[in-house]
Amino acid sequence: MHAYSAATVATPELAAGFKSAMSRVASSVMLITTVDSDDYPHGLAATAFSSVSMEPASALICVNRSASASPIIKETGLFCVSLLQAAHEQISTIFSRSDMRTQRFVEGDWKTGVRGIRYLADAQAAIFCEVAREIEHGTHTIIIGNVIDVVLPQVSEPLVYVGGRYRRLDS
Repeated sequence: MHAYSAATVATPELAAGFKSAMSRVASSVMLITTVDSDDYPHGLAATAFSSVSMEPASALICVNRSASASPIIKETGLFCVSLLQAAHEQISTIFSRSDMRTQRFVEGDWKTGVRGIRYLADAQAAIFCEVAREIEHGTHTIIIGNVIDVVLPQVSEPLVYVGGRYRRLDS
């Protein structure tokens, strides 16, 4: 087993190289949404999402602790992942920028799902989860959620992000 050494990841050169390498990973784009105790919706755009297990059905998200939705997810223990279609590029941009926070949940066909959480009705899929575990690491929290509901609209072209910009898949 290798021991972790903070010196191996602390250099600016290594961080810049890692960031550049990660920008080369093609990722689906999604919105992570939740709702606070006053039924006010919160959300962010993300690419860090993965299935964890089918027994129990579970998925994980990685959320920067500085994101405005981060403490709400921790407080309520609930989140939804709406997997975006290519047509959702503008909505993704709105959810990616803190200066556009007041425009979130305005554009798009928003529905209210399980436990009051908003989701995009025309997303590739909407996966509702209840937090099962949180792991703090660096600037982010890895949140594992057990799936409590799934909405499966018609599948279309996914929104993909790679190389610092949105891309389309060629058929």
